[in-house]
Amino acid sequence: MPSPNRTTPFPLSRLNDARELLEVRCAYCKRAHVYYATDLMQLFGDADVDSLAVRMTCENAKNGSHGFLQVQRIFSGSREMVGRKIRRLVAIRVKRVPVWSEE
Repeated sequence: MPSPNRTTPFPLSRLNDARELLEVRCAYCKRAHVYYATDLMQLFGDADVDSLAVRMTCENAKNGSHGFLQVQRIFSGSREMVGRKIRRLVAIRVKRVPVWSEE
C-alpha cells in the first residue's frame, strides 16, 4: 500500500492498470474479502484507495460499531492468492424509499 502521508492520491484505476487486487479486512471480526478494482470502481467511482477504509463498512457490524476497515493491495499472481476466493460484483440494488409531506 502506498504511504498514507503522500500528497498525491492513489486512485483505483492505477490498481486496475497493474492488475492488482484489494483486500479489505475488518480488524474487529477478522473477516477479509478480496475484490477486483473494477468492481469497486462501479460502486465508488475512481476513488482514492485510502478513502475506501472509511467509505466501506463491515457486513457483520450493526450501526457501524466495528470501526474502520483495513485496505491492502495484493498482486494477483502472488503466493498470497493461493486458495483465496475473489468477491465479484453481480448486481447493484437501489432501494427506493418514498418521502411524504403534508400540504
